Amino acid sequence: MTTNLKMNYTRNQEESWTIKMDGSHIDVIKKSLVADGMPEEGVKQTLNNAAEILSYCPNPQGENEEKTTGIVIGKVQSGKTSNFIALTALAFDNGYNIITVFGGTKNILVTQNRTRVEQYFQNSRDVLVLDSVNYKDRLKATEIKQFIRMGKKVVIVVLKTSAQINYIRENIFSDIEIKEWPTLIIDDEGDEASLNGLVKKNKKTATYKAIETLKFTLSRHCFVSVTATPQANMLISAVDVLSPDFGILVNPGKGYCGLDVFHSSERYTVTIPDSESTLLDEGVPESFVDALSMFFVACGIQKKRSGLPGEKISMLIHPSHLKNDHGKVFSKVKSIVDEWRDFSSNSEDIAYSELQKILLKAYSRYADDGIDHLPAFENIEGNIVDAINFTGMHIVNGDHVLNDADKFYDYNIYVGGSMLGRGLTLKGLTITYIIRTPKGKSNVDTTEQRARWFGYKEKYLDLCRIYAIPKIISDFMDIRDHEEDLWNSVQQAHLQGIGFKNVARIFTLSDGLNMTRGNVGTASRFEYSFWNKQRIFQDVPEYIDNNLTIIKEFKENHAREIKVKHYGEGAGYTIISVPFDTAYDELLSNYIFPNGSGVNTPMLQRLKSLMGSKDLAPDMDVIWMRDGEISVHRIDNGRINNYSVGRRKNYKGDDYQFKKYDTMQLQIHMIQAKDTKVISPALTLYVPEQIVEKLTNLVIRE
Repeated sequence: MTTNLKMNYTRNQEESWTIKMDGSHIDVIKKSLVADGMPEEGVKQTLNNAAEILSYCPNPQGENEEKTTGIVIGKVQSGKTSNFIALTALAFDNGYNIITVFGGTKNILVTQNRTRVEQYFQNSRDVLVLDSVNYKDRLKATEIKQFIRMGKKVVIVVLKTSAQINYIRENIFSDIEIKEWPTLIIDDEGDEASLNGLVKKNKKTATYKAIETLKFTLSRHCFVSVTATPQANMLISAVDVLSPDFGILVNPGKGYCGLDVFHSSERYTVTIPDSESTLLDEGVPESFVDALSMFFVACGIQKKRSGLPGEKISMLIHPSHLKNDHGKVFSKVKSIVDEWRDFSSNSEDIAYSELQKILLKAYSRYADDGIDHLPAFENIEGNIVDAINFTGMHIVNGDHVLNDADKFYDYNIYVGGSMLGRGLTLKGLTITYIIRTPKGKSNVDTTEQRARWFGYKEKYLDLCRIYAIPKIISDFMDIRDHEEDLWNSVQQAHLQGIGFKNVARIFTLSDGLNMTRGNVGTASRFEYSFWNKQRIFQDVPEYIDNNLTIIKEFKENHAREIKVKHYGEGAGYTIISVPFDTAYDELLSNYIFPNGSGVNTPMLQRLKSLMGSKDLAPDMDVIWMRDGEISVHRIDNGRINNYSVGRRKNYKGDDYQFKKYDTMQLQIHMIQAKDTKVISPALTLYVPEQIVEKLTNLVIRE
């Protein structure tokens, strides 16, 4: 059972109120969620999330001025919409009459959000859903008050621009009566556009100022940011009007596939060689032919598996942010598909034989990857040919609005840039081909929001592949570490009873990444993080021998203290618990780290020195991870691909299974280089937040 964590936000006794959980609106939403296929446990969790958030909002029966700001942190493509829909329903059942949703910065997202809200509330006849794009003339105080007198509940979905926000403030919320009403504002994708991008210039962006003015206008309200990438929200000043007073972590439901699944190993990623010409150059790169053929083969496999008409399978091509590039790539893709359609028109023709070879190569890739229940090629060949002939192709950017044109096709290929990023869901996304990356350092939040391949994909996960250039794959592996650490920071603060504003802003962050755009917030780099992982492979033979000897002797010297834990049928985990100083003196101080390793001897020496000066003497668990097994990984330019195992059945994942509040941890992983077959240990050091805080004088924002 997953657990959702509510951060502390002090409320006095007069502010506390009881949330009614059995109203008519939430009953409608519960039925809608079940109809969508959400399991009973997931529905229960969603309702609990909503109740936690609402408990921090003003009591509709109260009279005192109360202005609260919160944040709901989920995962990319994890179903945040269902959470804020449930929040809306509970608010209606508990006395709220009006709720405003900032539905995105693009008209398509506003319409998408309005449509989703309407669909969920279609069986609640008293709920009106208006938006600032299609129903602007109805957004007047007189109209809204009339709707309320008619017994209606009103949801207003607003384009997140200064003009639209100022419009609803001036025409609705400045009304002497309405501005006193308890109001809930839900800021979907709350890290985008809302925050002040001119803070370093002591100025305010137009959208931020509009939100600030709206908040000042409303006497009793709660402003809730909903996001999967809260980096910017967590770096803004604690006195900022949008700095959260409370925060809730929302774990995704069963079957969710995100960073932990797609970027913990090489199974689902295919590297586009740097030496290869790009899709933007003349000609067609081999990697793209592979990706396109994989898509059509995946269509054939999935159609054979399900046999369901109307089931969507899609491919995303993300070449750059430039519209001209989208048109160029779209024409190239269309030309290839048209050619393949011609080739497939006659299975006896020699041209089809050449196409068949390409498709068989893609089929063989799936076969080599060992996917379950793979049909014989001849049993899906007809489905593959159908997919080639009946796929819809779409450009999606500011000049080309999709307008649900993809609903006419079971198979879809999308080409675009920013419009294919945050907030937009592509049904059945199976194959992604992405080469877009900024010059210099990438921002964590912007990069992660491009991961449209995340989502509830467990039933067809084995067909999913992400074709990307090395920098993108490397960035996502580093972002995985970063996100795990960010969530850990929030969780640890919760366990210690620390309010959200005081959560330690210490994060694991690769040198090649920024947390967010610098005009909103920047992060100082601390030398120590919770997780410190040896990412560089030690391949010098004499150094490997030294390290293996040190590790072996340490285990032999503490044989009486060995404990072995098993999780499932695999190898056990050998654990020796000793004081940190013992582990340092006998093992860490004699271990030879490779050049460039983030965990290294000087870093550990300083750690030991600082801990001594602070009179810190923690214990350390030294753990042989999956003792006796060797993990095979590709080594790229000396770097080990992510070797930490994520969540599995009966196992919380390497980063979580053995964590203790006040105990350090040293993990020993045995790694074999995929190409050279060299075997060498790699160390991962965990330093609990309790210790890190005392060493680094947290929290300091720039």
